[in-house]
Amino acid sequence: MIRAAVVVPAAPALLPGIGGAADPLADLRARAAALVADTAMTKGADRLVVLGSGPSTRTWPVDAPSGATRFTTGRVPEGALPTDVEIGRSFAPSGGGELHLLSVAADAGPQECADLGADLAAGPDAVLVVVADGPATLTDKAPGHLQPGAAPFARALAEALTAADVATLAALDPATCDRLWMRGRAALQVLAAAAPGLAGELVGEETPFGVQYLLARWS
Repeated sequence: MIRAAVVVPAAPALLPGIGGAADPLADLRARAAALVADTAMTKGADRLVVLGSGPSTRTWPVDAPSGATRFTTGRVPEGALPTDVEIGRSFAPSGGGELHLLSVAADAGPQECADLGADLAAGPDAVLVVVADGPATLTDKAPGHLQPGAAPFARALAEALTAADVATLAALDPATCDRLWMRGRAALQVLAAAAPGLAGELVGEETPFGVQYLLARWS
């Protein structure tokens, strides 16, 4: 059973050292880490499950090597964590319960995501940390440049996380999400199936670089 869930951004610059000396997401990193730690402490679950998009759906060793060098040298150690899962692992507090790392294939279909979420819901009590962004197409200078419909899509996504609206998340269209450069669609659809019946809270929303970064908690 998922006792609570936290949504944190999937921005690579949240990993220490990736943002350079300016470290533009330092405040967002601190807020995300505090939200995960507070949720893990107050909900008292024995497990902390980190979920992010990756090349395939699988579990990862908690001591898997960092893949952050893909952003600096272009070389990635064998068995390195996907970036989204590594971001989630970086927020795991000591004493926050037994850590489990899970990736869902970025191109997983909605039914595969629903099945994975149902498995998590039926498993041992856990706090779920979901690593996902909204669209990266909100301005001309965004990574995916400005795309029609990105702004209303972002508003609807924030509203869905605020209301813990699992139906809206489950209905996200993969093709639309790809067009809007949304990172984490599959992870959010797993969340929808894993944590029905919880109350939602939007803790923060920022759009630097034309990308929607969200902090949310369901409990």
